[in-house]
Amino acid sequence: MDITLEENEKYRRFVSDVAKEMGVFEFSGDDIIWHYTNGAGLLGILQSSTLFASQVSCLNDTTETKYATDLYKKAVAELIQELHRDQDAVEFLNRVLDYVKEEPDSPTHGTSKFFVTCFSGDEDELTQWDRYAKPNGYAIGFYIRGLWREATSQIYRVTYDPAKQLAAAKKIATATLDFYREGLIGDRRDNPAEWGKFFFAAWDEWVYKLAPLAKDKKWQSENEFRLVHELKVSEFPNVRFAQKPKMMARYLALDTPAWVKRRSNLLPIAKVWIGPGNHPAFSKVSVQLLLEQMGYPTVPVEATKCTIDW
Repeated sequence: MDITLEENEKYRRFVSDVAKEMGVFEFSGDDIIWHYTNGAGLLGILQSSTLFASQVSCLNDTTETKYATDLYKKAVAELIQELHRDQDAVEFLNRVLDYVKEEPDSPTHGTSKFFVTCFSGDEDELTQWDRYAKPNGYAIGFYIRGLWREATSQIYRVTYDPAKQLAAAKKIATATLDFYREGLIGDRRDNPAEWGKFFFAAWDEWVYKLAPLAKDKKWQSENEFRLVHELKVSEFPNVRFAQKPKMMARYLALDTPAWVKRRSNLLPIAKVWIGPGNHPAFSKVSVQLLLEQMGYPTVPVEATKCTIDW
């Protein structure tokens, strides 16, 4: 009961269309987006010429993708109510709800192959300094066009619009049933439950790409962008591990090979901000020297205009 190439392509096109409707591609390649980090993060990025992408379930807020999953489950439950007279549809959709049920000891997407690097569209922004780079933090500005990598590793704008999110969830719930039924042909008819399992595994691989791109409206001030990378089999040995306060996390170092052709790769850095903290003038001198050593002699460095009483 393998998924055919044609079916896989249909799922891909559907997810791409929904992503466009959500507005996740509404930006320009010349835009600059900002990665707020601490001193260790700045050093790691500049000295390795890579960006660190965390496995999606290992982000600081481990419930981030649960928000989108809950919207989807709600849309499926509503569809069950609408189709309550259609026994086959109700049976399949109830199985879908079982597929996406979170088990504390075995989280559904704990082994997801998606890795995420987070940015903000706002530079020198007080909330970002306070939340992600305190004290003595830094904000690195990157040209978006330099972060375009490959089809499985792209920049997206996070959407906070509840109306767009709800419309997308309903559309995905309906498509889940439609694509399942469309594929229920030939030998698959002999075992609908088995086909449903194979179908949803493939379908979820595509639909789950959208999960990191929808966040609750209360986070709208973050104006977040995300580089979402799909781990390839050949990259598995490159996954690294770090102990966080709440878990053992996984991350992947991503380069930007298409930016500048040099003996050693350069990142598409536009500017660096020195965050609130002690002795910003001294830090500025050090950061300028580090940038020059690493091949960025013309990147401007500026101390924040924000003040925070920590």
